Amino acid sequence: MGLILQVFGAYVVTVTSGIIFETPKHLVLQSGFIGALGYLVYLLSLHYTGSAVATLLSGMIIALLSHIAARLLKSPVTIFYIPSIFPLVPGVGIYKIAYYYILGNTNLAGKNFVESISIAGAIALSIFFVDSFLEVYNTVKIKFKKI
Repeated sequence: MGLILQVFGAYVVTVTSGIIFETPKHLVLQSGFIGALGYLVYLLSLHYTGSAVATLLSGMIIALLSHIAARLLKSPVTIFYIPSIFPLVPGVGIYKIAYYYILGNTNLAGKNFVESISIAGAIALSIFFVDSFLEVYNTVKIKFKKI
């Protein structure tokens, strides 16, 4: 039950951030589905890996599904990327950095800093990997059509 509730929460977060960023109304539910599916991958892979690797895997799923949705629905890919990534953003980690730093516990602040930077880097890398793979795939596909 807890897993379903968390995935539903990710869906709500994605839809809400889509509304805030003025995603077209007919695409809000699709971006919510992508965000919820990405967060489900995060939760399932978190049991086997660390948070940064789980974020990388779920970010890659979000990026791939965003590209597929963009092509099928003839929309810019960022309409799906931006709201769907929100459930993965390390907001609590960033809060803990400031909290522990104010308390004077620099060890815990540093630990949370490294973890938050790792998660943020995993988000960026996941988008980079999928975009680069699709760019290479499309280039190779065009080259082979000419032959």
